[in-house]
Parts: sequence; C-alpha cells; structure tokens
Amino acid sequence: MDKLLEFHSLTSSQDLKRSDLIGRGDEQARNLKINVIRNHSFELVAATLNAFLEISGLKAEFSYSDYDDAFANVDFSTGADAHILWVDLDRYDDKGREHIAARLNELGQGAADPVIIVPIGANFEAQEPLFKADVSPIITRLGDKFFDERLADFTGTRCSPAACMEMSRLLGLRVIPAVILPGLKAVVVDLDNTLYKGVLGEDGADGVVLEPGHIALQQKLVELAGQGFFICVASKNEAEDAEHLFNSRTDFPLRPEHVTKFMVNWDSKSSNIQGLEKFLNIHHSSMLFVDDNMGELFEVGNALPDIKQFWASPDSEANARGVSVYPGLLKSKVSAEDVARSKDVQANEERRRLREQMSPEDYLRSLEIKISFKADHPEQVSRVSELSRKTNQFIFNYKRYSLAEVKAAAESPSSCVMTVSMSDKLIDSGIIGCLIAHKHEDTLQVEDMFVSCRALGRGLDDVVVLGAIKCAADQLGCSKIKIEFQKGDRNGPAEEFVAKYLKEHAKAPSELDYSFPQGIVEISIPELDVEEQSY
Repeated sequence: MDKLLEFHSLTSSQDLKRSDLIGRGDEQARNLKINVIRNHSFELVAATLNAFLEISGLKAEFSYSDYDDAFANVDFSTGADAHILWVDLDRYDDKGREHIAARLNELGQGAADPVIIVPIGANFEAQEPLFKADVSPIITRLGDKFFDERLADFTGTRCSPAACMEMSRLLGLRVIPAVILPGLKAVVVDLDNTLYKGVLGEDGADGVVLEPGHIALQQKLVELAGQGFFICVASKNEAEDAEHLFNSRTDFPLRPEHVTKFMVNWDSKSSNIQGLEKFLNIHHSSMLFVDDNMGELFEVGNALPDIKQFWASPDSEANARGVSVYPGLLKSKVSAEDVARSKDVQANEERRRLREQMSPEDYLRSLEIKISFKADHPEQVSRVSELSRKTNQFIFNYKRYSLAEVKAAAESPSSCVMTVSMSDKLIDSGIIGCLIAHKHEDTLQVEDMFVSCRALGRGLDDVVVLGAIKCAADQLGCSKIKIEFQKGDRNGPAEEFVAKYLKEHAKAPSELDYSFPQGIVEISIPELDVEEQSY
C-alpha cells in the first residue's frame, strides 16, 4: 500500500520537493549506465532521476562529456545502455541551428545503443533512430518559470530547478523506460470511482458523475487504444448495467469500440485479469491495473505479483496525470500493426469459434489465410526492432535489437532479416514475426526468432517459424541450421516449440526437413523469386 501511495505521488503530484528525491533509488534495481553528451548542465536533472526510475525497477549511473557546442567529439562506444543528447538550441543562430540539427541526426544513425535527444529552445525534428523527449508540454505548463537566466551562471543551464525536476520526471518515468524496457501492452481499468465518480449499481447510469479528471483519463485511454494498447475493463458490476452505461452516456470519451474486452461480473479481479491474460495471450507483467479500491489492488497484487498497479485516488485530475506518464505507455511511433492490434485480438474470438466447429484443415482453409515472407526489406526495419523489444513469450534469445543493429543485419550479405506477415478474411495482422540469422560456412545460425503474441495459437506456428527458417536458409544458401536459444522467465511457448520441432538443431548444425503444407494457406515469398501460390 505504501508503494502504491508513493508511486501515485511520484507520477501525479505537482508539489514534489527536490530535497525529498535527491539520492533516492532502489539498491536492488537494475543498474543502467547512461552517457550524457551536452552543451549545458544535466546535473540538476540527474540528481532526482533515480527516484522516478525506481518505479520501473531501474537506477542510473551517469558519465558526462565535456561541454561541446559543436558536438564534435561524440563517443557512442562507451558501453552505455543509452545515450542522452542534452541540447540547448538557443545557443546557436539560425544557420548554426540548422547545422547542429543535421549533425545530431547524423550522429544518431551510427549508434548501436538507444540515443535520446532532449532539445530545448528552438524546434527540433528528430530522425530515426533518435528518440526525442518532447519537453513542450512542460514548457507550456511552466511558462515563464521554465527558464531562469539568473541562475544559469551557477547551475550551468538556463533551465530552472522546476523545469529540471519535470524533465527528470519525463525521462525517468517515460523516456528511459521506453528505450530500455519492453513496453506495456494492456491497461485494465475499474469502473466505479475510477472512470467516473459514483457507484453504478447505486447511482445508475445517469447518476454517476464525470469530473474533468475523469474526462482526461478516459481521453488518455482512447489515445492509448489508438496506439495499439489493449484497453480492458474489470469491474464488479452487472454486465447489463455496464453495457447500458456505455450505450447511454454519450458524454463518455471512452466508447465500447475502444475497449478490447469487458470483464464485468462478481468474480475476483485477479481471476478476471487471468481471463484477460488468456484472451489477450499476454503475461500479466505487461498489464497496468487501475483501481480505486486498495483491497482490490492488494488482492490482485498477491495473485499476480508481476502486474503493474496504479491507485485511482479521489483526486481524478491527479489520476489522469499519473496514468498519462506511467512507465511503459510511451511509443516513439505508431505502426499499422499497432492500430490493428485490438481488432486482431478480438477477431481471435471468431477464429476460436470456427476452430471448434471444423476440422483443423477446414478451419484454416475457411479463414483464407495469406502468409508472406520478406527478406531484408528496408521499410520493415523499424517494425522488426520494435517487435524484438516487445516480445516476451515467443522469443528465442532476447536479443532486443536496436534500429541500427537490424539495419546492419539487413544490409549485410552474410545475414538475413526475414519478416513474416499474415492476413485472413477477418483482418490483416501485418508483420507478426521475424527471424534474424547469419551465415557461417554452410550453416544458418538463427540468432533470434520472435512472434507476436496475438498471432500464436492459430494452428500456424510451425508454418510461421519453420517457414521463416527455411526461407532464410534458401536466401543465404545454407544447407544446415543451428538454433540459438536462451530460456527466460516467460518464453515458455518458444521453449516448447524448440523442444518439439528444433531440438536437434539447438544442439548442433543439421539439415532442416520442412515443406510448406499443401492446399491450406497461401504463401508468398517474393524475395526468392517464388511465385505466389497455394500450399
């Protein structure tokens, strides 16, 4: 309970004191090394960063460059987990600003580790793979209090202590976790006194009240739904009452179409969230649970110890602020796969219904499935990097590739980045899997294979994975296969697959005997000059 109250304060309070945060941090947290390249002082920000990183189980040690307005001697080979470009753009005239912007974007192209840029002053358009920390909302909120020129000679930066505190919160809660850790996949919210003020069963649909904070929270959930996060409801209420609530209250920004799954009944919250785990095919560690009842939070935390939790206090505006900055809910870009994610998972219900009514082969034929394998496609590099950092259950080796690493593998003649896309008559799922492999003599070394959780369990796992391996071997002219596999906390599905299909290949290089199934799915392999055909 104390942790939840503390986290609520760190994420949502507007009255944090620097003196209470300096030196704080969890000694058991994962330690990060962060390299700061700057033209003004970062120390005021660094002093409170670990207090915010603690929520994500992280803490940081910083190394600093000399002050360098030219950014001429930037070194990204320091063994850091991430680099921060800390830039005051108002130190340059218009021509100098244009030059330094090009210089900074160029620097980002060659870094193997994540590079965060925090520009203040003039506008800066960041190019991938640079991850821009957008401080404009802080500038808008603080106004004239963002800068304090009087202190610049003493602190080494024009940014006021208040601005440094808020940028520390932005980096510690949002940006650094976003580039270091797999993001969250679902937000599970209660109804009563969380999405609105009141109790549905007592006040009725017309009697519950929307305060400005509830509207802001619902708007944030709508925004997250549009970015591909699963938004789910877990509430102890009558299902019919909840359905009437959302149909009748047209002033609710959160509409039924934004909700991936409603779990409204009188079962325990933990059992409902376990049901969501199965429905979404994700682990509860990828979920954020928001509830106003400490007892419910305690019950869920005991049953599901890895779930993230946020206490919805009586201050609805604080709750909206807190959820908006909660770690794991920030994306640098939104892909087509993100947009389709919720509808794709909902379509799994229809797929399961069809599967129960038909034989396995008739079920697959009825879906009119198309699977496409593409090798080294430059436009898919970003999605491959994203998928490698998000996948937890079906992943061979937890490599977590940066954009630069994927690009290098795709451009190397001795490597292959094979993507797998899938569609059926219900929805186009986009890129759902990827293999990264290298050629060593006559052997294909499979460095990693990862498949999106929403694509698992459709009866096509072998086609996706073994098909990708076969295509990569053909692409690089390899006769043998060697699989690298690392058992992790949650990649049980991948471990079971390797044990069933690739056990010998994990021990030593050997030939892969695999042919696509005939007459069931449509396979496209354009890079290998194989005409589209039905197998």
